Amino acid sequence: MKNNGAKARKSLTNAPERASVALGSVMIRIHHMGCDIDCDTVAEAASLLRQLAKDHEARADRHRDMYGGVHWNASLFSSFVESLGDTQKTILSLLVRNQKTTDVDLRAALGLGTNQQLAGVLSGISKQAGALNVPARSIYTVEDERKSGVLTRTYAITRDFGMFAKEMNWPE
Repeated sequence: MKNNGAKARKSLTNAPERASVALGSVMIRIHHMGCDIDCDTVAEAASLLRQLAKDHEARADRHRDMYGGVHWNASLFSSFVESLGDTQKTILSLLVRNQKTTDVDLRAALGLGTNQQLAGVLSGISKQAGALNVPARSIYTVEDERKSGVLTRTYAITRDFGMFAKEMNWPE
């Protein structure tokens, strides 16, 4: 206890030697990626936030270029879903709900007999996506697996599309 009192007296004794701070000034602290950044003015904070937003968008662009992904937003998502037919929406809703589904399950849900018929429906999804400059592989992927000579195709919704669909409460 005695030691704390001595420290307090010492810090008060040296007060005039420390840099003075104008009364009434407010520091604006921005927490970004685990770091705190202090700004002296509102203008400086606004400028920093604009720069951070530009940097974030540039990173997102590099990610999209590297992985062929799409930055989904409500407008793009709605335009895409509204452009689809009922059968195409059924496939996507199954994929969003289940995350992965085999060709057998998709054909059964749609009442299709062959993978060629299923391919026709999937090409419609790709065509509608392409009309919006969205690569089909940013919506779903296809994995082929052969067991004992039997080919099974597994269709999976992409993480980004699935997450955004759920954010949009789709399918309802």
